[in-house]
Amino acid sequence: MVQFRIPDLLSCLPACIKATNADNDILQAGLVEVIDQCHLTDHYKKDLKRAQIPHLAIRAFPGSDLKYLRICVEYLIAAFLLDRLTDKPATAAQAQEWADIYKQYFRKTLQGTKGPARINQYLTKKCDIYPQAFSKTFEKTKGPAEIIKYLTSHMSNTIKDPYWSCLVENNILLADGMAKEAVDRENPGTEMDLETYIKVRRDTIGARQLFDLGRWIHELNITPETLTHPDIVRMEEQFIDLISLANDLYSYKKEYLAKDAKHNYLTIALRDPTADLHENDLQGAINYTYDKFCQVLTDLEHQKKVLPRFGKSEEAKVDKYFWLMMNVVIGTIQWSLECERYGHFVDVDGPNQGDVVFNL
Repeated sequence: MVQFRIPDLLSCLPACIKATNADNDILQAGLVEVIDQCHLTDHYKKDLKRAQIPHLAIRAFPGSDLKYLRICVEYLIAAFLLDRLTDKPATAAQAQEWADIYKQYFRKTLQGTKGPARINQYLTKKCDIYPQAFSKTFEKTKGPAEIIKYLTSHMSNTIKDPYWSCLVENNILLADGMAKEAVDRENPGTEMDLETYIKVRRDTIGARQLFDLGRWIHELNITPETLTHPDIVRMEEQFIDLISLANDLYSYKKEYLAKDAKHNYLTIALRDPTADLHENDLQGAINYTYDKFCQVLTDLEHQKKVLPRFGKSEEAKVDKYFWLMMNVVIGTIQWSLECERYGHFVDVDGPNQGDVVFNL
């Protein structure tokens, strides 16, 4: 076993709003109820519960009312289901089918609840990892497609435009990105460099959707002209890169042990000549990723200072949006450190809150 250290990312970031866990038990109970109704293997039900989705919502949106957090948890359940349905052992074709179903539920163009038919031919309870696509016994269990349909329907009745249309658009990007990742998985000869990877990762990390939910919670009705301005888009991308770099650092241990670390910044850094690392220098890859995180943060701070003028009212909204996104970055890092999913179990409210040591 070799020991590795991830530097403290939280110490690089501004102080955040203190999150309270007062609603966690209520939200977790609701999550468990939904998961237990879903026709999934026991292994996957346990994995979903270990993700501690309510805690992610509480950390990402500190101080938010329970009514908003419930919707955020519903969204995250749907997104986590999509992630698993398109992951191994799904083929690229199966992942594409699930991505299409997911997109159509968000667009409200699909009425049925049955998952891809070909998957039903062999995915049974004997499969230890992959959920069965569809169950005919809806009195006790629901297939993932039925769960996603229910969640998207409830969300669309609660989240109104302009926030809902943005969430739909960004979930289409998410589904397409996950389907593309499955294609890459089937073609191991096509290797990405670091620059390409970080661009692709922006569509699969799921950060844009959290930003949409944050604007909805805080009623930040920023005009489309401002949101689509190249400088605002660039600022959003920098926040997304912070989230994806941090996630790749904290998820690497889990992915490595599962032999599933191909789509990870650390893995690519070990083979990309621009990183100038020995192929087995994992600590070097960790340090390189940390340095990239710090560089993106510096670029982001500069980007904020040079934003164009949008008018007093709009600039106030943009400033609130900046700090909303910063809270999401901090919250997702805190969740990554605390949750069972990645196995670091760090007390982020204690001293040396973000310092992580792990063995491989």
